[in-house]
Amino acid sequence: MKVHSVEKIQQLKRLRGEGYSIKELVAELDVPQATVWHHVHKIKILPDYQNIWKAKRGGSAKRAQRNRERAKELAHQLLGGPNRDLVIALAMLYWAEGRKNRCDFINTDGEMIKSYLGIIRKTTNILEDSIKPTLRIFSGMDEGECLEYWSQITKIPKQNFRIRLNDGGTRSRTRHGMCRIEIKKGGIILKLIQALIEEIRQEIIDKVSVL
Repeated sequence: MKVHSVEKIQQLKRLRGEGYSIKELVAELDVPQATVWHHVHKIKILPDYQNIWKAKRGGSAKRAQRNRERAKELAHQLLGGPNRDLVIALAMLYWAEGRKNRCDFINTDGEMIKSYLGIIRKTTNILEDSIKPTLRIFSGMDEGECLEYWSQITKIPKQNFRIRLNDGGTRSRTRHGMCRIEIKKGGIILKLIQALIEEIRQEIIDKVSVL
């Protein structure tokens, strides 16, 4: 774990008091978001910076609303287009296995990871360098074999994988470990998937209610 200097922590707290957002602090000081939050979430914004802080929060809320509206519109278009079956499958996969607060999809099933990535690549304009794979393996597993397997499944070079060894005295029942697909700055993709899930869920409810 990287230990940050007392001076940097003090700077974090000072800038927070001056109305810096979490994202701004991450970018300004090159500190992980979780670390920033840990040190500043109880810091109150100083009175002289309250107006700036409120303006930022209002702007963020408006941007978030615009992004949700764009996601709903795109979801509606995709569900009415030639890739309807694929985006329905994407929504169902993510509904079952995806994280709710960030664009992460985790599984031990290679075919499920392959399907998820394949649909994302085909139906969105995602950039390849925003796809960040992590391989979690356990003691006794062949790291090279696991890495080769998931590289072929994901079509991502082996050197792009992060490796995590979960060496807590338990073994996974899977042969090749667990793969996590993270999409960096994937807020828009996540909102799109959530909009797809919501629209499909409503379609299901509407159909069931008339039975």
